[in-house]
Amino acid sequence: HLLELSDLQRRPDSLKQPDVLGFATHSDEEARALGEIVDVELGPGDVSVHHPNCIHASEPNMSNRRRCGLTIRYIPTSVRCFMEEQPVMIFRGDPVPGVNWYRSWPKYRQGYDMRFAGCDSWNEHRYKDEKDERDYFDRSDFSQMEREIRNELDGFIVNLGGF
Repeated sequence: HLLELSDLQRRPDSLKQPDVLGFATHSDEEARALGEIVDVELGPGDVSVHHPNCIHASEPNMSNRRRCGLTIRYIPTSVRCFMEEQPVMIFRGDPVPGVNWYRSWPKYRQGYDMRFAGCDSWNEHRYKDEKDERDYFDRSDFSQMEREIRNELDGFIVNLGGF
C-alpha cells in the first residue's frame, strides 16, 4: 500500500447506496496510478484480512455460490455507532450509558451449537443484555428461530440484488 490511508468518501456514482459499498478511499484513477496491481487469488474457505482503507477490490462473483464478507471494527465504548440497526458487541471495557446498545454475546446451547474449548463455562462469563436475552437468547424454539434468520438473510440478499 503506497498511498496514505485516508477517510472514506462517498463515490459520486453511488449516491443511493445505503452502506459502505458506496464509499471509497481513492478514485479508480488514483489506484491505477500506483502502477502494478497484485492479484491475490483466494481458494474456497480462504480469507483476506486487511485494513479497510487499503485499496482492494474483486471481480464479480460469476458462480452460483454465495461470496461472503465480514467486517469487524474495533471502537472505544465512547464512540457511537450511527447505524442503530447494526449490531454492536462489547469485547472489553464498560458500556457508556446512552452511547450504544450492546448485544449479548452468543449463548452456547448444548446439543444445538458445535462444542468448542471453554463452551461449558462460556454462558457464565459472556456479556449479557437483558433485552437481547429476553427477545432472543431465552428462546428455545430453534426451528422457528432458524426460519426467522433465513427469512432475514434472504431479504438481505434480495436487497443486494440476489445471488
